Amino acid sequence: MKRVNHMAAGVFLLAQAFSGVAFAASVTLSGDSVDFTFDDTLMGLFGQPVLSGDTLSFTPVDFKAASTNGAGYTLAANTANIQMTAHNGYSFSSIDLAERGDYMLLGGGSTADVAGQVRVYDVLDPAKDTMTSIAPDAAMDQTGGNTHPWTAAASTDLSGWAGTRTVNVSFQNLLVASTSGSSSLAYVDKKYGGLTATTAAVTPVPEAQVSAMMLAGLGLIGWKIGRRRV
Repeated sequence: MKRVNHMAAGVFLLAQAFSGVAFAASVTLSGDSVDFTFDDTLMGLFGQPVLSGDTLSFTPVDFKAASTNGAGYTLAANTANIQMTAHNGYSFSSIDLAERGDYMLLGGGSTADVAGQVRVYDVLDPAKDTMTSIAPDAAMDQTGGNTHPWTAAASTDLSGWAGTRTVNVSFQNLLVASTSGSSSLAYVDKKYGGLTATTAAVTPVPEAQVSAMMLAGLGLIGWKIGRRRV
C-alpha cells in the first residue's frame, strides 16, 4: 500500500511541476516551392501565421506601443524565427518582408517609429548570413485626431547562395512611441506582416556517370553511322 501511495505522490508532484509549462510544438507548413517550419509557442506578439503560396502572413492584434502626457519612450518588441526549406528543383532568390499598421500623434513632442531587421543564415553553413534593416517607407509625422497608416518593407537578396536549400530567417520588429509634453499622445501598432520566399527553378546538372554514359552512347551512334557509310 505504501508503494502505491508513493507512486501516486510522485505522479502528483510531476503534474504540479509541469502544470502551466508550454511545450515546444514544431509546425511545418508547405508552400508552392518552400516549406516553413516554426515553433508555434514562440510567436509572441506576432500571433499564429497562415500560409498562402510562399507567403507566411501574420495579423497581430496586440502588437502596439503607446505613450501619454510626457511619459517618455515606450517600446514593443518581438523576434520570430522561421526555418525555410526549398523544395527539390528550387533555390532561393530573395526573402522579402512587407508590413503595415497605424499610428496617431496628438500634442507637441509626440513621436512614433517602426524599426527592426531581417537576418538570414544558411542552416548548414551558419557563417553564411546576411542582414537587412526594416524602416517605414515614409516619415511617420502626421498629427491629428485620426489614425494614419504606415508601411515598411525589407528585401534580402539570396541569388548568390547557390546550393543553399535550408535557411533560418529571424525578423525583429520594434515599435516606439514617445511623448515629451503634457496633453500629448503617441500610439503605433502593427496589423500585418508578410514574409515571402521567392525562388527560382534550378536546372539539374547531370552527374559525371550519366554524362559519361551519354558521351559513350553518342560515340557508339557515331561509330555505327560511320560503318554504314563505309
